[in-house]
Amino acid sequence: MELAGGPQNLNDIYYTNHYTIADPDPKVQAFVKAYREKYGTDPEAFAATAYDAAYLLADAINRAGKADPQAIRDALEQTKDFQGVTGRMSFDANHNPIKEVTIVALREDKQSLVKKILPKS
Repeated sequence: MELAGGPQNLNDIYYTNHYTIADPDPKVQAFVKAYREKYGTDPEAFAATAYDAAYLLADAINRAGKADPQAIRDALEQTKDFQGVTGRMSFDANHNPIKEVTIVALREDKQSLVKKILPKS
């Protein structure tokens, strides 16, 4: 921020990310609140993606119905519309994630959610 000359110069900046702390979604806000309480700082995108990865795995184990590696892999492969903190995600036939992207705006160093976009598979 010092390089930009202060927050007043951080305007009309748009970028994509996994999520934003400014997303009003209750799931996002609960995650942000819990993270702030535990760590005393805002969670960055990597914290949110790690959180989602853990819950995605737990969801797959639950759907597999047993702690069998093959069954868990199959459940992960069949994941459709998993709703995480970083958005909705599924996997394609090549195991690539199809995941929402978040467009974020910066105004005086404050984030705001512009839009979430789910790519077409």
